[in-house]
Amino acid sequence: MATAQKLEATSGGKEYIERTIEVLTPTFENDPVYTWLLQNLPVSKHQSVLPKLLRAFFHQGTRNSGVFIEVGDFGSCGLFMPPGAQIENPFTMLQAGLLSALYNVGFGPFKRVIFEYASATEIKLKETFTKEEQKSYWYVFIMGSAVDRLRKGYASALLVHLQNRARGDGHPIWLEATTLESRDLYLKHGFTDVGKIVLGAGKVGSDGLPKKDGEGITIWSMFWRP
Repeated sequence: MATAQKLEATSGGKEYIERTIEVLTPTFENDPVYTWLLQNLPVSKHQSVLPKLLRAFFHQGTRNSGVFIEVGDFGSCGLFMPPGAQIENPFTMLQAGLLSALYNVGFGPFKRVIFEYASATEIKLKETFTKEEQKSYWYVFIMGSAVDRLRKGYASALLVHLQNRARGDGHPIWLEATTLESRDLYLKHGFTDVGKIVLGAGKVGSDGLPKKDGEGITIWSMFWRP
């Protein structure tokens, strides 16, 4: 089993996009959040559409100072927004190819990200962070491990690397856990759970698929301070 101390971490920009998509698409194919985002599309299309959605998000991230980090030759990887960087920049959306993604996946996923997901998590963030911290923190946009390398220490190594970076620059980390398993991992590494958020209630089930009077999906806002 790999250990957090032995795995080497590397970071980069847009040159990491395609490899990260290759690794994370299978990992997040059945993730409740991404299933909820794509609820307007047939399930049979999710596998082909998810990479297009991720590609648009990733280009938007890199155009706004986002950094990709991987450990163990992409055993685990993700996109992280460093202190002061914001992925929600309308001026870079055209360059990031979001209009092309709109054509492929429709407006629904972006509407849910902006008006439901982001607005709900922002409330938790403002309740938790000081005004100064709200201006400058690390944000975990997405991170995950390759499906054939789960529970082998790669995600832990990636988290330790990120925490070392945050410790070095003195800024907190903010993220949302999308499953109980990921929440438990973050708790193990010293993150604090500040409360759950339910999205899509009445429209989808806990798996993110359309369901009349569904219970909705649950995410957990979490933070870590150096």
